[in-house]
Amino acid sequence: MLMEKGKIKEKKEKPRVLVSLTYFSPNVSGVTIYADILARELVKRGYEVGVICSQNKKDLPKQETIEGVKIFRVRVNFALGKGVLMLGFPKEAWKQVKMADVVNCQLPQIESFVLAFWAKILKKKLVITHHCEFGIDGPWTNIVTGILSYPFHLISYLLADRIVSYTEDYAKHSIFLRHFKKKTVFVLPPVLVEKTAKEKEVEIGEKIGRDKDSKIIGYVGRVAWEKGLNFLLEALEKVNQKIPAKLVLVGPYEEVLGDNSYQKLKPLLEKQKDKVKLLGPLPHKEIGAFLKNCDLLVLPSTNNLETFGIVQAEAMIMGVPVVASNLPGVRVPLQLTGMGEIAKVGDSNDLAEKIVKVLKTSYSPLFSKKARSIFCLERFVENYEEILRS
Repeated sequence: MLMEKGKIKEKKEKPRVLVSLTYFSPNVSGVTIYADILARELVKRGYEVGVICSQNKKDLPKQETIEGVKIFRVRVNFALGKGVLMLGFPKEAWKQVKMADVVNCQLPQIESFVLAFWAKILKKKLVITHHCEFGIDGPWTNIVTGILSYPFHLISYLLADRIVSYTEDYAKHSIFLRHFKKKTVFVLPPVLVEKTAKEKEVEIGEKIGRDKDSKIIGYVGRVAWEKGLNFLLEALEKVNQKIPAKLVLVGPYEEVLGDNSYQKLKPLLEKQKDKVKLLGPLPHKEIGAFLKNCDLLVLPSTNNLETFGIVQAEAMIMGVPVVASNLPGVRVPLQLTGMGEIAKVGDSNDLAEKIVKVLKTSYSPLFSKKARSIFCLERFVENYEEILRS
């Protein structure tokens, strides 16, 4: 209890937060980066934050603390595509939920229903962050995962006190969120572009073979079936008929969990090997240096597994225009900023036209200034603090 000007004032401590997701750092994905930024930013503001996730690689420690975030990994007994089975999860989840005040499940995560049950039994607040959802299309592993995971995810949404979604646009088309309008709140995702030294920009420029003769089209993300890279590679051929351009792909491509798209794309990659560079994954702190070398970023996704595309906002903040698919949620950054073009889903001709149009357009610095104002990290954290403490 605190005394303030003769009045008794109760000190309200910040709640202890448990964040749960299937894959955490060092895995690279939009969900991982989102959860990592959220956890670290909350720690900076005095919260005690724990993360429970899978030990998807045997060399990862069961427990460790990184920048104040306590990480608890549970051994994987079986994996199917992107889904995993962790027999020890219920026991570890009970232990961690008991110590928390608020449980934040980052979905999709089949195991979330266990946390949801424990949270309700122990009378802890449950906040669900909706990143995306499995449909019943794509590879058979995605179809099976979508069917099997639906009832487990539905339990988590039913028990949640609050559901956080990126955009209302995506929520309107979601198989889950359309049923939970009253407890869904909308918070634009965290955008953190770290400043990099000029030397790093030059180094990456040399790696990708940047020159004055060709435009650089960038792509950041996994090489996966839902990313529409076959359409992007087809579009690249058409773009080069009008403007000399190179495509640089940043992200995992050989060891992508539950996906062999790289093998299927090899013929297209080989056909344009002088125009395509596979750079592999980069540390998130170097993404800014890569974007500085790009004339355009493209997000050609074809499925609702892509909810927003945080890298779009990162590119816009760095002054790089974007071409993105006309998918719910994915089109929102362009609708908010006007810094690029929206392309038809799965249409390489339209994608090529929009790429050429953007490459021929000069965007004022006012566009990136507007993007910095819209995609404000401070506002993201404040919104989450309000949700966690309400």
